[in-house]
Amino acid sequence: MRTRLLGTLILILLVCVVDVAAQGDLPPADDLTDGLNYLTVEGATCARGTPYTFAARPGSPEKLLIYFQGGGACWDNFTCRLAGTFKPTTEAGEIDEYEGVFDFANPENPLADYSVAVITYCSADVHTGQASDIFGEGADAVQIAYNGAANAQAVLDWVYANYPVPERIVISGSSAGAYGAIYHTPAILQHYPEAQAFVLGDAGLGVIPPGWEGLSTWNMEANLAEGAALDPSNAVEFNASLYQLSAEMFPNAAFAEYSSAADQVQIGFYGFMGGAAETWAAGAQSHLETLNTLPNYRSYLAWGDTHTILAFDLFYTMQVNGVRFRDWFAAQANGEAVETVICTDCAAEELYTP
Repeated sequence: MRTRLLGTLILILLVCVVDVAAQGDLPPADDLTDGLNYLTVEGATCARGTPYTFAARPGSPEKLLIYFQGGGACWDNFTCRLAGTFKPTTEAGEIDEYEGVFDFANPENPLADYSVAVITYCSADVHTGQASDIFGEGADAVQIAYNGAANAQAVLDWVYANYPVPERIVISGSSAGAYGAIYHTPAILQHYPEAQAFVLGDAGLGVIPPGWEGLSTWNMEANLAEGAALDPSNAVEFNASLYQLSAEMFPNAAFAEYSSAADQVQIGFYGFMGGAAETWAAGAQSHLETLNTLPNYRSYLAWGDTHTILAFDLFYTMQVNGVRFRDWFAAQANGEAVETVICTDCAAEELYTP
């Protein structure tokens, strides 16, 4: 049984409430303490009704990182009931143990002096949904509120109010957050047309089998940015199309994606969607080959089967064909040109050593 219409109407009202709260009840960036601060948005909720809290760190007002947190997804009775398929809550302190670009004391961190907004994740819809559904009946029923678009917008409204004219902006996200990052990129870059921008999707290539209807379940088309009209019924091509459209809309921005060649989490979710695991790699290759033809898009395909890199120390040690990922990332964040990097022996580990 579905409650799409009623749920959507409720969520539209919540968007209005969340927007007012984001502007009126959250502290300004100037009042934040050093390090990560956790701000609860009045009126914003996670997929199961718990409060929504995001993270922010004050830094240079001219440099801004907008990071979309990962944490799975669900779209039917099986995936929404199954433990571990998505992150259902946001908690104060949850980003504190992150490494990689969140290790602000590391002298090699290219984003060490950036202001940071972490759009935390608990909506099961890759930061894009505006819908409410009940999957199943009776004891098997599970209700999910897909609030991802409203939650992300609440954080972005706070960001826009507090960082009006950054000179440099990095938009990124890991896993589910990679999709949220590229989904919201057109609106963010429309808001910051003069900023030097670098957009990186971390471990979210969007390889989708035919027939999967999750995008429509989340009603993600409801909040696509102006000029980014795409057909969510064509889920197979949606992520690649969104990258291509964004790269064409913003030719001066740099776009990139990172993935390991045999990412076990991406392959696992591909299986939940109905795909055969052995076909994922071909889909990933096709995705990257299509986008690598764009003049302002680059990719980094790493050895192994690990999932995500930005929040781990692997950010500093990953190397492919002699190219250190940290340096490849930093160059693009600084507006410098790089080449696409594709592993040749994707089963052989290669690590940077000073």
